[in-house]
Amino acid sequence: MVFEITLFIILIILSAIFSATETAFTSLSIVQIQELASDHNKKGEMVKFLSKRPDILLTTILIVNNLVNIAASSLVANMTIRIFGSQALAVSTGILTLIVLIFAEVTPKQIAIVHNEAIALYMAYPVRWVSWILLPIIKLIGVISSLITHLVGGEKKKLSLDGILYMVSIAERQGVVETYETRMIKNVFRFNDTQVQAIMTHRTEVFSLEKNTSIDDALVAISEKGFSRVPVYNNDTEEIVGIVLVKSLLTNFQQGNKEKKLKDIMLKPLYISGTRKVNELFYTLKNEKLNIAIIMDEYGGLAGIVTMEDITEELFGELYDEHEKHEKDKITLLRDGRYRLMGETTIHQIEDRLGFELPTGKYAQTLAGYLVEYLGSIPVKNQYIETPFGDFIVESVKRNRINSVILKAHEL
Repeated sequence: MVFEITLFIILIILSAIFSATETAFTSLSIVQIQELASDHNKKGEMVKFLSKRPDILLTTILIVNNLVNIAASSLVANMTIRIFGSQALAVSTGILTLIVLIFAEVTPKQIAIVHNEAIALYMAYPVRWVSWILLPIIKLIGVISSLITHLVGGEKKKLSLDGILYMVSIAERQGVVETYETRMIKNVFRFNDTQVQAIMTHRTEVFSLEKNTSIDDALVAISEKGFSRVPVYNNDTEEIVGIVLVKSLLTNFQQGNKEKKLKDIMLKPLYISGTRKVNELFYTLKNEKLNIAIIMDEYGGLAGIVTMEDITEELFGELYDEHEKHEKDKITLLRDGRYRLMGETTIHQIEDRLGFELPTGKYAQTLAGYLVEYLGSIPVKNQYIETPFGDFIVESVKRNRINSVILKAHEL
């Protein structure tokens, strides 16, 4: 009797150990696994080895757990029949189920979540040794499982960008990362998806100078604007033909070349398409040691310009120097619960702030682009626009472009 009780306790402990081991391994994050392996610890390397082979790991643990639980159940049933008779089997089964749930399942797994690294390290080699002993059974189960999976169909899903961003959002809600860190992380990942035309300065807002302008006149004009690089256009064709640096203007001015023309000192511009991705432009500007690019539309005309500062602001938000006027925030919550949105607000910024994503098209990279495509025409001031996401009122229009709107968002 004492032997049987001792054996039952040992079986429950074994069940608890392997239940905790299962949870410890499955709750390890990719970062934790890499950190354990990078310590040049043999146990850490074994943890990484088993984590990359979940079929071996989980099958080994499940086989041991089932064998132990079946053994414990048989032992209790045998003891019950011998002492109390078969009539007490139902009661003993209920008690055994309760004991297994509390001491061999729920409690060990809760402990394993908190101490997953320590348990995984401690159990890595024992699990590996057991897997060698049970290798024939594991292989057989693996073959049968693969056949069934193949018949059912489907393939293993890979971690997607949306999945990563969702995990970042969860980390923010749990206080692991700050809100501004979440925005930066999302912006970095979206570098590959955002088109240049979404962050460019539109041609109607571009300050430029004619190529035959003298250095003296150019400095006067630039001093009122505060730019360090200015596009230069040809008055005959109205196309951008160069970029002039304020540094070059000052150097020539100090040398007495006040009447020299901009066409004599301007640099060759970089022309790119508005559909090019922001990350591609960033590396192009970096490799070419440039700070500005000219954006061309599909007909070869000027669409706008993009600077390295625009790309930086896509990551960190708006940047202002001492002489630059602070613009309105792109998304502002009003007192009545509505929002004021600037027309240049990108689709991704709206998604991050308001929780819904406007569909993007060929031109709709910003809110203004979306509303124009949705209507099929250019809206006018005070026009009411009803969409599936909310009701917009056009607050202001500048040069046939939506400057700002008021949004009453629908309940999600």
